[in-house]
Amino acid sequence: MGVDVSRVLIADGDAALRQQLSGALLELNVYSDVVRTTDEALANLAEHEYGVVVIDVALSFGDVERVIACIESMPALQRPVVLVLAANPESARSLDVEIVQIVLRRPVNLPMLVDVVRSCIRSHTRARDVASAFH
Repeated sequence: MGVDVSRVLIADGDAALRQQLSGALLELNVYSDVVRTTDEALANLAEHEYGVVVIDVALSFGDVERVIACIESMPALQRPVVLVLAANPESARSLDVEIVQIVLRRPVNLPMLVDVVRSCIRSHTRARDVASAFH
């Protein structure tokens, strides 16, 4: 299974945000999978590889720490860029800063979020290209 650095997992309980973000990314030819619970996020991470994971710190039916631990257990070159959305950024403080690269405050500005995700895809692609050049 190859890593698709341009595929995004959106894990958020807010149906409107999931739909709007997924639609905005699709307009840029960036494909995403959307889930609303921790268990769904874990199932998708077990089945697919992503370049970026956008996750709500207050994800329904579980805790975001389980998702972060799952990502942390992946080989470094297969880990996605993790972007956490939080109404209170302090709530994301306990998350592993090596895994969680970006924390954005909710409510989030959709165009800004799309730009950040697109930037993460670009930087992730470059990082993988550099790493693969050395292997």
